[in-house]
Amino acid sequence: MKKHISAVLCMILLLSLTGLSGNKNNNALADKAQAIADTIVSDYGSVSVQYAIIDKGSIILSGSSGVYDKTENRSITKDDMYGIGSTSKMFVTAATMMLADKGLLDIDTPLTVYIPEFQMADERYKEITPRMLMNHSSGIYGSSFSNSFLFDDPDKTAHDTLLARLASQGLKADPGEMCDYCNDGFSLLEILVERLSGISYTEFVAKNFCQPLGLTHTKTPQDDFDRAQLVKVYLPIFDGVLPNDTVNVLGTGGLYSTAEDLCRFAEVLMGNRSEILSEKSALLMQNEEYKNGLWPEDNAENQFGYGLGWDTVHSFPFGDYGIQAVVKGGDTQMFHSSLVTIPKRDMAMAVISSGGASAINYAFAATILQELLLEKGFIAQISPLRNFEAPVQEEMPKELSAYSGLYANPSSQLSIEVKDGALIVASPAGEAKYTYTGGYIFKSEDGTVEAKFVQPHDGNIYLQLDKHFVLPGVGQLVFSAFDCQKIEPVSLSETVLNFWSGRAGKKYYLVDEKPTSQAYFMDRGIWQKKLNDDFASGYADSGIKIIDENHAVNTLKFRDVTDFIFFTKDGAEYLKANDLAYIREDFMLEMTVDTVECIIGMDGYAKYYRIGANTAGMTMVVKLPDGAAYTVYDENNACVNFTTVSHNNTTILPANGRVAFIGKAGDVFEIGLH
Repeated sequence: MKKHISAVLCMILLLSLTGLSGNKNNNALADKAQAIADTIVSDYGSVSVQYAIIDKGSIILSGSSGVYDKTENRSITKDDMYGIGSTSKMFVTAATMMLADKGLLDIDTPLTVYIPEFQMADERYKEITPRMLMNHSSGIYGSSFSNSFLFDDPDKTAHDTLLARLASQGLKADPGEMCDYCNDGFSLLEILVERLSGISYTEFVAKNFCQPLGLTHTKTPQDDFDRAQLVKVYLPIFDGVLPNDTVNVLGTGGLYSTAEDLCRFAEVLMGNRSEILSEKSALLMQNEEYKNGLWPEDNAENQFGYGLGWDTVHSFPFGDYGIQAVVKGGDTQMFHSSLVTIPKRDMAMAVISSGGASAINYAFAATILQELLLEKGFIAQISPLRNFEAPVQEEMPKELSAYSGLYANPSSQLSIEVKDGALIVASPAGEAKYTYTGGYIFKSEDGTVEAKFVQPHDGNIYLQLDKHFVLPGVGQLVFSAFDCQKIEPVSLSETVLNFWSGRAGKKYYLVDEKPTSQAYFMDRGIWQKKLNDDFASGYADSGIKIIDENHAVNTLKFRDVTDFIFFTKDGAEYLKANDLAYIREDFMLEMTVDTVECIIGMDGYAKYYRIGANTAGMTMVVKLPDGAAYTVYDENNACVNFTTVSHNNTTILPANGRVAFIGKAGDVFEIGLH
C-alpha cells in the first residue's frame, strides 16, 4: 500500500522543524512531541496527528494535534480512529504466525496445500509459501486492487474475487529469488487465515487481538461500529470533507485503529504477549529475510530491509547506536501511519495522521524515540547529522560506458548515458546528472545521492541509488534500492509495428471500477494508462515488451508491474492491465446538445464522452440511477466533479474535458444540457 518513495520524499524534504533542547524529563519529551505534531499539522499537510509511546507495557505518552473536522473546533482525542493502511499487514502476519504456533501450518510449505484452488498462469506459483508472502519474495506482480479503495463502501468483491484474478497473472521472478513489496501476498494471507481458522478475518482479529489486548478502537470495514469515530479526511483537490476511506483488502491495508491501540498491539510483535504469539515467532518475524535473495548493497543503512511483515528490521538511524528498531508504515490515499518498535528495550511509538505521509510520521517517531533512549541512558548522545559535499570528479574507467542504454522501472522508461565522467539519466520527468567520484560510484551535485551499476546473480543490470535525506530538526533517512533495470531493445516485425503505430502515445481510461471507487477521483496512475510515444524500442510502456499485435508482457522485477492485453468490444478497443480494464481515448463517444441519456451496457463498463466545442460551458444536470455516479474531468484530467464525493448532479462542462458515467449493467442516466 506504500506510495512511490520519491513522491513521499518530496514532501519530507519540505520539513523544517525547530530543534528543541533535550531536558531529561517526561515533560520535555511530551513538549517536544507536541511541538513536532503541531508543526506537521500547521505546515505540512496533515489535518490531524495522533501519537503514543508504550514503554515496558505502559503507555507513557499520548497526544495529538489538529482537529477531528475542519468545520468543528473539537480537538483529537486518544479514541478517535484512523485508517492505518499497510500497518495492517502486521496483524495478518501475526495471525499467520499464531496459526503456525498452533501447528495448523508450516510457513515453508507451499500455499497450495492450504488453499488448493490457488493457481496462477506461471507454474512456478506452486513453489510459493506463506513465508514468501510475508517477506515479499513470492514473485507475484504486486497489487490486484480492483474495487479495493472505495468511498464509504465495505464491499467484499476484492476479497471474494482475488483468487480468480490472480489465476490469469504470471510471476515477475522465481519464488524466493528476491524481496520486492507485494500487497497481494497479504491479501492471500487473509484468505489463508480464514481457511485455517474457520472464521472470517474480521472475526479473527476481534477474537485473537482486540479482545485479549483490549483494543476497543481497532476495527475493519466489515465491523459494525459507529463511523463517526473515524476522523475526517480531506485532500487539496476537493474543498470539503471526503466520505469515509474504506480499504477492502483487509490483510493488506484495511484496518482502522488508534495510536494507543497500535502500541498495545506492538507488545505482541515484540514478543511480550506469549499467550497470543510465541516469543519464538515474534523473533522470527524480526529475522533479516531480505538477505535471503536479491538485495541492494546497503551496509544495513536503509529504510527498507524486510522481515516477516516488517518494512525493515534495522531502521536507520538506530543502527548508529547498535540498537535494532523494527518498523512498519502504511499509506492509503488519505490516512498514514508508522509503527516503530525497539524490541530489546520493550518500547514502541505509533504515529497516525489524516493527510501527510507515513515517512513524515516515521521521522516524528524516530526523533522522539531517540530522545527517550537518551533520557533513559541507553545512548550517550544523539548522532549528529551527516554532512554532504559537492562531488569531485575522478577519471572514469572506460568500461563503465558499456552501461549506457535503455532502462525502465514501473513508472517510466529511461535513457542512460555514461561518458566523460558523468552519468546522465533522461526520463519524461526530466534529466538527472551524476559525477564519477571513483570506486565505481557516481554522486549527485549536492552529494546526497550515490549511484552505481550492479549485476547480481540473476544476470540483470540495475542502477542502484543510495539516497540520503536530511530532515532539518528531525534527522536523516537513507533509502537504498534498485531504481531501474536495463532492458534490451526488441526488434518488431513490420506487421506488428504497423499494427501498434495507431496506439502510439494513446491514453486509456478506467472503465470497470464501482461508482464508489476512489480511483475515478484522485489516482491518475490507476485511472489512466498512457502508452509510449513510439514503439521503436519494442516496448508498449515501461518494461512491458510487445509480443504480438495485442499482447505485451512485463520484463521487470519491481513492485506493481503488469502485462497488457488489448481486445475489441462493440467496435471499441480496450486494454486489460492485470485486473483492470481501460478504453482507448479515440473510442469515447462525443457529447453533443442532442445527448439526452446514457445506458450502461451489459458488461457494466463505464461510458465516457468527450466534451466538444458545442457543449463546452453548458450546464449538465443528470438524473442518476440508484447507486450510480458520474465524474467530469477537465482537459488536464483533473477531476471537476465526482458525484460520489460531491453529491452534486449539476456541472458546468469544461472545454476539451470528458465525462464518465459509472453504474451497473442497464443503468440509464437522464442527461439535461442547457
